[in-house]
Amino acid sequence: MAKKEIKKVEETVIDQPISKIEEALQKKENQKMIIYGIIAIILFVAIIFGWRWMSQRNNENAQNEIWKSELLFDQGQYEQALDGFEAVIEEYGSTRAGNTAKAYAGLCSKNLGNYEDAIKFLQDFDGNDNVIAPAILSALGDCYVDKENPDYSKAAQTFEQAAKAANNAQYSPLFLRKAGLAYEAAGDQKNALKTYQNIKDNWAETSIAQSIDKYIERVK
Repeated sequence: MAKKEIKKVEETVIDQPISKIEEALQKKENQKMIIYGIIAIILFVAIIFGWRWMSQRNNENAQNEIWKSELLFDQGQYEQALDGFEAVIEEYGSTRAGNTAKAYAGLCSKNLGNYEDAIKFLQDFDGNDNVIAPAILSALGDCYVDKENPDYSKAAQTFEQAAKAANNAQYSPLFLRKAGLAYEAAGDQKNALKTYQNIKDNWAETSIAQSIDKYIERVK
């Protein structure tokens, strides 16, 4: 057989099948990548829905546990209530009900005079409404004032945060006045004056504003 014919046979029998095999393998690899991509998406969606279902279930379980402690809190049995709230926090701290338990635990500790513990619980509470969140911030400010080594500057800043979060005539002037008094206790007359002036300028129609001039004169 001539060399030319041998080369032609090699091209027909060897090169062409290899080319087809490579093409088939490439198609198969592309299909695998598509399948893997689909599987990854399915797993991701399953994880998200599973996490949501678990979070909802944990929150429901936490709510079932927390109401007993809420009753004790309303009755002024703060030590017993605190035990229940701490148990909820330990097991369901990442849920909405667990977050509520942190606020209650902080208030229990505050009422029991355990201000450092109260500060930790209240700081961990995560709220963004204009009623509960400002009230918790105000309670936190009270703890900075009432603890063994008062931090009046920190208290004043926290009261100001509470006033900003509330943003209403019922509570903002009250929290601002507490901020001003805390600044006075810290010896910061400048910020005390600024805070009292804020009440006079922005909440002039409130009862607190009607009597704020005496505070202003005191720190001038």
